[in-house]
Amino acid sequence: MIIEIANLQKHYEIKSSRIRRVVKEVLSKEGKDASLSIALVDNSKIQELNKQYFGSDEVTDVISFPLSNNKNHLSGEIIVSVETAVDSAGKRNIGIEGEIVLYIIHGILHLFGYDDGKEGDARLMHEEESKILKALGYNVPRVEDGFL
Repeated sequence: MIIEIANLQKHYEIKSSRIRRVVKEVLSKEGKDASLSIALVDNSKIQELNKQYFGSDEVTDVISFPLSNNKNHLSGEIIVSVETAVDSAGKRNIGIEGEIVLYIIHGILHLFGYDDGKEGDARLMHEEESKILKALGYNVPRVEDGFL
């Protein structure tokens, strides 16, 4: 399993070892091997990427890019806006690290093939995120906190 992490932001200090542990736990529960690149960025960088790759001039919390279609070996890139995580965690009164982990899990689930474009699909994806967060010992955001 290869997990590369690039911390390209200064909004919150998070240990790469914690991110690796979370990713390994999620992937091992799914029985997947992986080669992942995770970039922790600020809002301006994720907005730039969103515009470049999706034609949207919006700030988003996470973007994921699958790099292969191999079902046994997950390969992709996950870009997380730590600045958005800091802002959202403060508004919802939850931990910043948990918010960052939520975004990483969300990105991994997209790489697994989950989609949140429709309400029913989004609900299934968020239920899976909640299950994983709870198993990892993180507080699970509630719907009324803007989780869905």
